[in-house]
Parts: sequence; C-alpha cells; structure tokens
Amino acid sequence: MIFKYTASHLLRICLISLSFSAKSVYGACGATKFECDNGSCISQFEVCDGVKNCPDGTDETGITCVSQREHCSKPFFQCSYGACVIGTASCNGVKECADGSDETLLRCGTDDDIRDFERRLQGNCQINEIKCPSKICIDKTKYLCDGKDDCGDGYDESVTLCGHLDCPGYSFKCANGACISKTLACNGKNDCFDGTDEAPLLCNTTSRPEKDIPLPESRDQLGCPLPYIEERPILKDRSGTILQPPIVRATVYFSCHPGHFLEGPESSHCANRQWSLHIVPKCVKYCDALRDSSGHSADLFNGYSTRPTCVFNGQQVNCAERYHPPGTEVTFVCATGFQTLQTSLPSIKCLSSGYWSRDRVRCDQECGQIATPLKQFSAFGYSVNNTAVPWHVGIYVNHTELNYNFVCGGTLLTPDVVITAAHCVYSDVSSQVYSVNTFLVVAAKLYRNYNDRTNEDRMQEVQDIIVPPHYKGREDNYLNDLALIILKKPYDLSNVIRPICVAFSNYAEREKINNAVVGKFAGWNFEDKRELQFVLATSKANYECAATLKDISSDKFCMYPTGKALACQGDSGGGFTAERGTSSGNAVRHFLYGVISSAPNAGQCAHSLITLTNIQYFDVMIKDAMKQSVFRS
Repeated sequence: MIFKYTASHLLRICLISLSFSAKSVYGACGATKFECDNGSCISQFEVCDGVKNCPDGTDETGITCVSQREHCSKPFFQCSYGACVIGTASCNGVKECADGSDETLLRCGTDDDIRDFERRLQGNCQINEIKCPSKICIDKTKYLCDGKDDCGDGYDESVTLCGHLDCPGYSFKCANGACISKTLACNGKNDCFDGTDEAPLLCNTTSRPEKDIPLPESRDQLGCPLPYIEERPILKDRSGTILQPPIVRATVYFSCHPGHFLEGPESSHCANRQWSLHIVPKCVKYCDALRDSSGHSADLFNGYSTRPTCVFNGQQVNCAERYHPPGTEVTFVCATGFQTLQTSLPSIKCLSSGYWSRDRVRCDQECGQIATPLKQFSAFGYSVNNTAVPWHVGIYVNHTELNYNFVCGGTLLTPDVVITAAHCVYSDVSSQVYSVNTFLVVAAKLYRNYNDRTNEDRMQEVQDIIVPPHYKGREDNYLNDLALIILKKPYDLSNVIRPICVAFSNYAEREKINNAVVGKFAGWNFEDKRELQFVLATSKANYECAATLKDISSDKFCMYPTGKALACQGDSGGGFTAERGTSSGNAVRHFLYGVISSAPNAGQCAHSLITLTNIQYFDVMIKDAMKQSVFRS
C-alpha cells in the first residue's frame, strides 16, 4: 500500500509538471493550483489521478486529461479518458479510474461473461447488431465506437462498450474509448462524441483564463448568430448573391445543400446582432432512401422482395420520397411470393447522423408452387388457366414496328430474370443477338396472340440479353442454345406469376439427373384462340437419345410427349419441369430441368423426340444472373 501511494504520488508530480507547466491553466487559484469549473481550487498533483477531487469532477474529465496520454506509459495504466493510475489497476476488482474503464466487463470479464453480455446486447436485433436503450438496432461493425451518437442516447459511444478498445497508431482515441482518424483531432469540429478531440489543452486553442478576461468571439459570430459549419445554411441576399459571415445588417434567405433540409424560417432580417425571428435556421442532414447504411448507392426501400411502411412522429409518411428526417422508422413485410424465417423483418431508422441504422433485410423467394388444381382438356394436352404454369411466359418481338409477334416461350427464374433458348433472341444472319428494344415479355398470358389479352396479362420490357459466348446457332448445331433475359422491371408475383425452382448437381450427375424424368412443358395450342396448355412428357439422358438422334449436341437431352400430345412450333424456349422433393422436408415443388431447343417449322408439330438444352451445363451463368437479381430484391 505504501509503495502504491508513493508510486502514484511520484507519477502525478511527473505528469502534472509535463502536462500543465507548458499550458497556462491557472486562473484565480494561482499557478500551483488547478481551478475546477465551479471555481474550487485543488492541488495540481490531484488532477487526472483517477480520483474526482473537484466537487464537480472536472479534474477527471476527458477535456482535462486527454492531452496527457502521451506522458502515461508502462508500468502505469492509462484510463480511457487519459488519467494515469497505478499499473495494477486493470481488472483488480477496484475502480481506480474515475470512469471505471479499468474494470469494464468487456475488458475484465470471462469469455462466458462476454458472450452472455453480447447476447443481451443483441436483444432481438440481427447477429451483427446491438440494441440501443432507445430500442433501435444498429450495425456494430459500422456504428459502434466511431465517435458518432448513432443510438441517439450516446450508448454506442459509452465507456461500457468502448473503454476497453486499443486504437491503432494512426488513429486518435476519444475519452470514451472510441477511435477516429488522427487527422480529425484539432480540426475545429467535434468528431468524438464527447468532444475530446478538440480539448483546449490538446489543441492549444485556449488556456484557462482569469475570470475577468472575456473569451474571444469567432469572427463568424460577430454579427447575428449562426449555426456551426455542418449545420450552417447557405446565406443569400434578395438577388441570390451568396453572403459570407459575419452578417451585420441584411435580409438573408436560407437554403441547404442536397441531402440537407432547412429547419426554421426561409428568411430573416439581421440587425443589432439579432434576427427578426427567434429561431435561427439550420440545415439538418436527412437520410437518403437511395443510399444504404454505409452511404453507398442502393435503392434501400424498393427491392422487389419487400414492401415498406414509413412513419415519422407517429404519422405515416410517403416512402416514395427520397429524403427522410432523422427519427423516421421504416418497417417491412415480405412481398407476395416471398417469405422469411424470422418472426418479423427488422425495421430501420434514420439516425441523427443522417445515415440509416441498418440495411434492409431481404425476403427469400418462394419457387415452384402452383396455386390451384388443373382441369382436364379433351384434346391432346391439358388446357389450363394460367395458374397451372405460373412461371411460363411468352416472348414477343417487333422487328417491323407494326405489331408484336409471338416468337418463343420462356420460364421465370426470378421476378426479373427469364430463361429461354438462345435461337429465340439470336440472328443467324448477323451472328449476334437482336436489339433488346425489339422484345417484350408477357407473363400470365392465357392466349398466345399478342392482341388477345386478359386483365391478368403483365408486360415487361427487356434490359439485357445474355447468351453463352461460344453460341453460333445453326452453324454449330445449336450447341449452347440457352439465353437469359434480364427485365427492366421485376414482375409483382401473384397466383398467376411465380418463378420456377432450379437446382444444380455435381459434374458426375449432370447427365443422369435428366434420365427418365416424368414432367411437363407448357405452350399454346393451335386450336381456337390458341390457349395456354401443358403437355406431359418423359425425358431421356443424352446417351439414350444418341441412339435415335445421331447429331445431338453434348449439352442436350431429349423427351417424348405422353400419348397423343405434341410439341409444336412456338414451344421453343419453354421449360421442361417436374415435381421433386426439397431439402426442407416433405415439400414438393416444381423444378426446371431443361429448355426446349428443337423447333418444328411454322405451323407444324414434332411427332418424335424433342431436344432440350440441359441447364446443368450452364450453372455458373444462371447462378450469377440469379445472384445479381437477389441484390435487386
């Protein structure tokens, strides 16, 4: 105990002489005393020693002590706010630091204690988030201990969560433990939540003056008062000329930079260092719905897998607005055709910093499900309502600018990705893909003719067409006959518009997975109005087909319709699908196996085997397009 007292006393003498002798901090108390903010006087040896000796505790604050960090080295222990105490202080069960940073749970707790604390800290938020006392969830990898009050109550910048941190050499450690860039210290702006990066003794901006010496005023504040830089509006006169402070006498019109919005009057008159209106306008940074929580470009609200509701001050507001004030909360539900394993989707909130508290959580696509049972048709196949094959779409082309004509079928993989045959979108004459502007994709199409419409028809324009790089069409016997169509806008899913499921096998199973599969394909018949129908069929692997089809390409398999059903011209590009179980249990869904490649001549139907492109050979291409689609969800 005697050694501890002696060492601490010597340490304080050394540190005070280094820290305060070069900086005038004395006022009415004299050169050998420290003046507390409330006017009390204590010995300089009692400053920044871990014990609050001032009645108001101002001898043990970050503003007072952060500047002496460089003088506190081993074997002594440095408190988060800068005080220097005996080296055995850390985790000895006694709070030697005034802020308790030597005994925080995250510094001293066992692994089990820390895991339990982190579980309680997470609450019902996501795994990478913490729940603030204000009930909002924030991403701890982005917002914890970054110098900004993202919780709105300072909890994310507290010594409890930040006091144990060791900041790297290129950063500055705030008194609460948060780490900011070293270049932000003493830049005239508070970048630490507690303002310690602008502490007077650290930055040599002022000394503690005698009480009768007035503090110097900023030149900007010599006229009518204005907010500090980040909240200061653009100042203009009546003619629109930008004014520079100080504003002494003028009628001023206020505006803000994009992304910031004016709180207060749009104009006011300055005279005698007072505005004519009591409220001084300021610019507040709003959250941008076209930026994610990191500030990167993203349509935060309008992914196709969710539907948002926006509330501000208890009132529902328009989510279509780009900018939203701090405090706006956005809740989400899954869109039709999507699901989540969570009880509910987490909400996001606009923080006071002008950033969103988290990114939107997407819902998962439900695929391969049929809404209603089928009805039998008396002809060759089954004529159906469009709920029976909700993933089947029609692809229409307009080469003459007179009307759209049907060209092929296709299958919906996601709300904005369609898979079809490459020969449907490719010109053998020019050896290139037709212009995307010539195509239109129609979902829930009951009648094939473009002009025979129902209320359920949904049309989308084409954004992009992707074909395998080595596709050569007829020249190469339609090897790689597969294409992906990316739509400009996603479909809203419904009972008549739903995506198919896809699954990919390992290399050894690419062939046999398509052998002896009993499934169906969709198309439009040649009777009456050319109604949508599906045809039952059974598939054969490539090696089985080769006995009959000598020139079949290596990426193909074949199928033969059941009974009198036929595959007719126009069925090309459509998908061969079959029911199968899923890994999630007993659920049975419809999966895509192949895309019809062989196309009979116009007005004809195939009476023999039909060739299909095996999607297993294009797994990378398909997965990449679907992954990009998920980013848009």
